[in-house]
Amino acid sequence: MENYLYDVFFEASNLSDVALEHIKRYFKVRSRSGGGECVVSKVDKDIYKISFVNQNAQERVLNRKDHVIKINKQEEIHVSVRRENDFKCSEQPKASANQKVYKLDQYLLRFFTDCKKPYSQLEKLLSALSSTFEINIEAEELVVLRNPAAADVCPLKQWELGVDQVVDQLQFHYTVHFEVERDKYAILEKNCSNQNEDLKIYFEEGACLAVVVGEQNQVDEILKSTSHTQEQQQVKQECCVSEKQFPLIKEQFESYITSNLPELQIAHEQSGVIILKGLEKDVQEGEQKLSKLKKEIQEKRVPSNHALMTFLDSSDGIKHFQRRFQQSLYSPVMLETSGSDLLLLSLSDGALQEAAAAIQRDLSLEIIHLNNTEKSSAFPTLKEELSKAVKQANRESVKVELKYQNESSSDAKVQLVGFTTEVNELKNMLLQYKINHQIHQERLLLEYPEMAKHFSEIMSMAGVKECNGVEIRPTCSPSPCVHLTGPRCEVESLKETLVSFLRSLVTKKFEVKGPGVQQFFQGDGEQTLKLVKNSYMVGIFHVDDGQPTYQVSRYSTSLSYSGLASAPSTHQSPVYETKVHINVAVGSLEQQQADVFVVPMVQANMTSTLIGSSLLYKAGQQLQTNFNTAKRRCTLTPGDVLMVDATAGLGCSKVLFIECAPKGKKQESEKALRCGLGQVFTLCEQNSWGSVVIPVIGPGIVLSLPVRDSVNILTQEICTFLSQPTAFLQTIYIPIMPNYPHSEEMFRAVIGNLSAKMVDRTGQALFHSLTSDLDEVIMAVNRIELHLVFGDITNETTDAIVNSTNFIDFQKNGVCKDILTKAGPHVQGQLTGAQTASGQIFTTSAGSFPCKTIMHVCGERSPSVIKTLAKEIVVQCERSRYQSVAIPAICAGQGGLDPNVVANSILEGVKEGVQGANLQYLRNIRIILLKINVFLAFKAVAQQVFGGNAQLTAPAPLVPISVPTRGRSGSAISTRSRAVSLPTTYDFRSLLTSLPVTEDKAAFLVIGDRDKDVSDACRELQRAYDSQCLTQSFHSDEIEHLTKDELDKLRSKVDSLHLKLETNSSGEWVVKGLKDGVNEVARLIWRDALRRQVREKEQDNLFTQVTWCILGLRGIWQKVSVEANHKLERADVNDGIVDAQGVKWTVDLKKMEATACVSGQVTALKRLENLPDFSLPIYWDNMRQDEHLKLVDLDPQSTEYQTVKADFKKTVKQTVLKIERIQNINLRRLYEARKSELETKNSQTVGAGEKILYHGSSQASCSSIMSTNFDRSLAGQNATAYGHGTYFAVNASYSAQATYAVPAADGTQLMFVARVLTGHYTQGLGSMKKPPVRVAPDQLYDSVVDNTQDPTMFVVFHDCQAYPDYLITFK
Repeated sequence: MENYLYDVFFEASNLSDVALEHIKRYFKVRSRSGGGECVVSKVDKDIYKISFVNQNAQERVLNRKDHVIKINKQEEIHVSVRRENDFKCSEQPKASANQKVYKLDQYLLRFFTDCKKPYSQLEKLLSALSSTFEINIEAEELVVLRNPAAADVCPLKQWELGVDQVVDQLQFHYTVHFEVERDKYAILEKNCSNQNEDLKIYFEEGACLAVVVGEQNQVDEILKSTSHTQEQQQVKQECCVSEKQFPLIKEQFESYITSNLPELQIAHEQSGVIILKGLEKDVQEGEQKLSKLKKEIQEKRVPSNHALMTFLDSSDGIKHFQRRFQQSLYSPVMLETSGSDLLLLSLSDGALQEAAAAIQRDLSLEIIHLNNTEKSSAFPTLKEELSKAVKQANRESVKVELKYQNESSSDAKVQLVGFTTEVNELKNMLLQYKINHQIHQERLLLEYPEMAKHFSEIMSMAGVKECNGVEIRPTCSPSPCVHLTGPRCEVESLKETLVSFLRSLVTKKFEVKGPGVQQFFQGDGEQTLKLVKNSYMVGIFHVDDGQPTYQVSRYSTSLSYSGLASAPSTHQSPVYETKVHINVAVGSLEQQQADVFVVPMVQANMTSTLIGSSLLYKAGQQLQTNFNTAKRRCTLTPGDVLMVDATAGLGCSKVLFIECAPKGKKQESEKALRCGLGQVFTLCEQNSWGSVVIPVIGPGIVLSLPVRDSVNILTQEICTFLSQPTAFLQTIYIPIMPNYPHSEEMFRAVIGNLSAKMVDRTGQALFHSLTSDLDEVIMAVNRIELHLVFGDITNETTDAIVNSTNFIDFQKNGVCKDILTKAGPHVQGQLTGAQTASGQIFTTSAGSFPCKTIMHVCGERSPSVIKTLAKEIVVQCERSRYQSVAIPAICAGQGGLDPNVVANSILEGVKEGVQGANLQYLRNIRIILLKINVFLAFKAVAQQVFGGNAQLTAPAPLVPISVPTRGRSGSAISTRSRAVSLPTTYDFRSLLTSLPVTEDKAAFLVIGDRDKDVSDACRELQRAYDSQCLTQSFHSDEIEHLTKDELDKLRSKVDSLHLKLETNSSGEWVVKGLKDGVNEVARLIWRDALRRQVREKEQDNLFTQVTWCILGLRGIWQKVSVEANHKLERADVNDGIVDAQGVKWTVDLKKMEATACVSGQVTALKRLENLPDFSLPIYWDNMRQDEHLKLVDLDPQSTEYQTVKADFKKTVKQTVLKIERIQNINLRRLYEARKSELETKNSQTVGAGEKILYHGSSQASCSSIMSTNFDRSLAGQNATAYGHGTYFAVNASYSAQATYAVPAADGTQLMFVARVLTGHYTQGLGSMKKPPVRVAPDQLYDSVVDNTQDPTMFVVFHDCQAYPDYLITFK
């Protein structure tokens, strides 16, 4: 109703619903009322409202004011409309003492005003009552006034009665007629001259309304004359419309005529013709409407045939469907016959389709061929039954007709036509007759082939004889069955008898399984079979299934294990451990390919981080849609993970979004990140994902975690996950963007952390391999090894070092300053003022730099000059008989040249220098590249420059063999492949795969009268075999650690005694077979297990006393396994050792070296002798028993040196001169004890909180710290802003200040790299002498900081809570 805004009001009493509907139709037709779309509603007693949609319609209706609506020929309604609802009570206005007011029609009042005769008559009548009157046409009132002087002559009541009689007489004598018919209006308007003193006609032209007022006889006479004239003006028109068409459009046509052409008359005088009578224009309009509706009728032709059409005509089928469609379809459908087809008519296509479907569904014509069965003696009986069925079906109306055709020929048939239900009933009778009197075959399926072989015997046992006329033929192929052939009724009768008999039998196919079961029943068990038959009154037939006892050899190169075929169904599947590879990839996350991508986010916003935005850009908007769908199903808190379906544009199937804590809450951020990463690895295992890409989360602007902390969290969670058994995850990718400010720091931290944790404390490998896109690349070029190395040239120890300089500014931070500082002032002095021509090399001594000479070059930011210098470097090295040289990326750093240009110039120069030169001395050219993007540029250009002539290689993971792996229970089986034979280390699981799998069984078919007899007989067969067998279980550790010789003996014994060896669901090993054989194997296993226990105890004791270590691929020391540790200590290394990654090495104990058997790589060994209460850290050098403090100068080329230096150089520009490792047993023992205490006290997510921090020192304090540790009693020397404790800085640059690292006389400074246990920390205060209380009453914080959200300073109050790990000398 909200669109019906424009209202008019009228007054009427006792309007019916029919009247209101006519009023609504009238005001909807603009041509009649001036109105339009509207609704009519009642607003008060006798007050109604018409609401229009259009304001113009409202105005047109108001302009006419008075409207007459015809209800029928005898009844009409007069409506006078107003804009406002200001109607008074419909009763006559109340009069005052000398006045009466009467509501009269305005046209009657106008009549009195316009005509003198009626006016004088009214005046005369009222004068007789001493009254005068006033006419108010606008108010539609007649006001009668009493002369006050007449009050004494005529009392008030008498006066009022007299006036009422005058007004009533007036209304009776004069009448008002409203004429709304247009043609009569026109006639009245044409004959308006007929007006006189007794008759007036008023015309409302806009409303097409004529009002006739006058004496009754005058009004009747002019109306009669008007009707006669109208009758003479009307015309007739015959319209052709079929009897089937008109019912379809009748309602719409008549509704239109009623609403728009009410004067038009409709008549039906003959079939197929409609007569329209009225004014010529109305007749034409009606004819056009009828023609239009006829065109809207749709037709559908239903193909039929002569038989069906004949049936429809004879059975009144068309009338049947006609009635049905009128009741069931929403739009009428009419039916006509058209030749051999049925024609459907309707205004609705849907109704046509539904009607056509119903006719095609419900009418059927069937021709049943008798196929010579009419010659049967039973055929006359069938005809009688069919005749009765037809009469029954047609008892109320004709439903079906039946005709016999060609009875005397060989193709006799029966035609059925009629309604589908009745036709199908007769059809089924005919088909059933045909079936029963045709030759028929049946197949009776048998449960087992043995029943077919012995079917005649089984039938004889049951007393069933063969039936005359039915052939019985048992067969076993392709499946056991009995074929029955004969007349259908006979065949089915016999089949029913046989089925009943076979169902009464109890049959059971029973197998006795186990080692030697066939031999048992062919020998001593034969007598058992006879006894069982006689005892239980059953038949027992041997089952020959064509699969006698067989053996399938399982000799295989793979040592995977999937369980024996005979294992009980309750056994659990063994747990598989995958080989986990970690790859540190250079590039963005969206460039990778894996099952899962991991993306950080904040506040459930996918694009809150740069990683998320980049991912969405590549994936497209569908990823956002998938994200929103997944987010709606859950509520996320920091640490939760949201799993989202990936899109086709990404190289993954799922994306895991980790909800992170926002910036400014460091502890919460770290906790949420740890929790989220833990959930990621759990989801990988739960969903069987094989690979995952996880970036380093935290260092960006959104979370702002330090790089070192972010990397530590990621690598710790990876190692925590890998310390448990893994079944599916095989590859972990860690992408590093090459052009970020912290890319190099991030890469070195990831590689360093993972390399250090590749092998755990017990010598077992946590993961299989660690590779990266920045691994050193080696190219063989004309007998020269060209190395591309991602690293720092100041760590090199080649014969020659190349320094890139401009020969002017030697103090500008960069590689040049570091080289010269390390070389010393003497070399810088030689360089000062040096004059060199373009493309020439200036050579100086090495000074303190660990090389033979330093070549200084200036690339002048010119590619041609750089190429010339590279070639000249090769020439000078060969001339000086140097074997190796290290070259930086000349002008790619502060020179600002494009790395690709620099790479092409240097590599082309080296190529020209070595090709065709027949070099005799120079063997190793190392190009040292400090930045990731520069390394990648050189790697790509090298493939172009040397691709056609040299092989581009990188160090590959060493080839592993099968070894025991971490975190496995007795039932867990490794899937690691054996690549190299190792006599002394043998995987016990090979015993299962090398033994033949014996599937020995004896099968029987047991038949009896009762289920109990058959079941008891089967149990007796099983019991007889079981009584001769024995099963013995052994704990997994009694077998798993057997040596190869012991396993060989066990295999031979199990094979020769025909025993079965398997594992059960509890991880135990089970030996099954004959009693004597099982007992013999049990004695062998227990004897070997006892020897093994003694050996393992000896190995474990030795492992705590002596630790042998091997230098890993990335220069990180790793423990060897317990077994290899024992062999090395006993010098039992003739057949080599196997490390934690499964790589076999030959050992030279004199040189303390090991050589990989496959790759030939040589690495170092070392032996650490532990104290009874303290084990030396594996990165330490060995110490004598009486030695408590040892300083070790680190080799600049060692990974240890480079890692410490790289962390220092992140924030410090000075040059590192020396790094010493501090090995203080007493201090480290106390530190480790404190660390264990904090790990026990704090939660797992916090633990001891070990961090690598910095502490500047003076030369005077240095010795004391190395001997007795940091002394908090000296707090206050450099302020105590955060408490009276020992201060450590997160960034080395802070501790490098001269205030803390006090310069010596020669300008050198000292700084300790300390291991610090921070645990739970809080804000420090200057007055603190110990940490504040964390949990009442006595749990304190472990340390304090300068800023809890982003600490740069840590303060500890416990002397054992920090350990001086390294001492750096820098300048």
